Amino acid sequence: MTDPDYNGFLQTIYPGTQWTITRFSHGSTNATHRAVKFAGEAGPASVVLKHASPYFVDEDTGTVQPFSIKRQEIEAALMTSYDQIVRPAGDGPPSWRLPVVLHRSEGKESQLLRTDKDEQVSVMLIEDLGNVRNLRDTILALAELDASPRVDSLVSEIGHTLGTSLATMHSAETKRAIAASAINAVVSERLTDEAVWFLAMELLPDHLSGAPRGKEYFQWLVDDMKNPPVAYPPCLMHGDFNYGNILMPADALETGNSQPILADWEFATSLGRGVNGDISEFLSIIHCRLIGGRGDEQRSASTRLFRQLCASFCAAYRERAQLVCRMEVDDLNTRLYRSALLLSGRDVLVFANDACADDAHFDEMVRVGYWYFERAGANMVEFVKESNRTELEKEDEGLIRSLFVFA
Repeated sequence: MTDPDYNGFLQTIYPGTQWTITRFSHGSTNATHRAVKFAGEAGPASVVLKHASPYFVDEDTGTVQPFSIKRQEIEAALMTSYDQIVRPAGDGPPSWRLPVVLHRSEGKESQLLRTDKDEQVSVMLIEDLGNVRNLRDTILALAELDASPRVDSLVSEIGHTLGTSLATMHSAETKRAIAASAINAVVSERLTDEAVWFLAMELLPDHLSGAPRGKEYFQWLVDDMKNPPVAYPPCLMHGDFNYGNILMPADALETGNSQPILADWEFATSLGRGVNGDISEFLSIIHCRLIGGRGDEQRSASTRLFRQLCASFCAAYRERAQLVCRMEVDDLNTRLYRSALLLSGRDVLVFANDACADDAHFDEMVRVGYWYFERAGANMVEFVKESNRTELEKEDEGLIRSLFVFA
């Protein structure tokens, strides 16, 4: 099997150049590399190259999962047009930014990358962001420093920007702007449902096997995802919103640059879900970290900062989104609240089993995941009962509840 000739591909884009190629260790749905130029004048000094095949291989099981290369067309369209659509006036509150797309090619791998494969692939070049850390590593690095108002302020600013930006992205105004834009046809496709099911749902029955009502929990979630009793309002959704895809300058504290960079938009769609979609993965992963940090002196500083990040994020999202929840059967925002709890139960259990199985607090994480399902209940009538309302107020860390305004 012939290895992809990334250097040759780059030479077709930037003639007369030579590049050193290094693959990033993270990422399983693409082959992502940093290319650093060591000869020639054309093009930037370095780029990030993303090679999308029509499938990805699960690292744990070796399962080959189909995944359309058109996902990269969606990613490129949004990364190119996001600011003009979502922030056309360039004003308003601070917002995240997206990496700059430099080039994208689509065709047979044998022609683009000189391999012996004739499968259709997509290759995209984006700006090299330089010395950045993902949000997880940023918080952990800040936790190593002495506590200070500057550190607290930076973390709060990051959380506020993320919450405000996400609520803006999920808004009806953004959905209307997308519908009127030149990229509407591209981003209104749903290409990732099968991949999401494989990544987030395939093993969930096993994760729920310890719950007496585990099979019911799973069916409640499936019904909410595939056959909700009412249509949830579609919105622009990132689709893979977690702290690994949120990047910060490594010198953010020194420079005061608190603007996050949101990467990896290939799961995005304008037909997605907002508070009952994007937010769940982000908060559930951090929620597990908060549970794992309880009583652990070595993790006390990072736990405090992660909790501060969540508080700022949730408050900003709540303020911008204004999801007034009346706890009534026919109230749309009450339905969104229940749906968000179901997704949170799933994502807490998935992350706990994937990444925290050896954590001393693993059983507590599982109990929290079960709690979300139990409180969501079988239907809206169960959900809005007075007895359940009382229990909902006891949510561990109160993250999902804090996203809503209660009338």
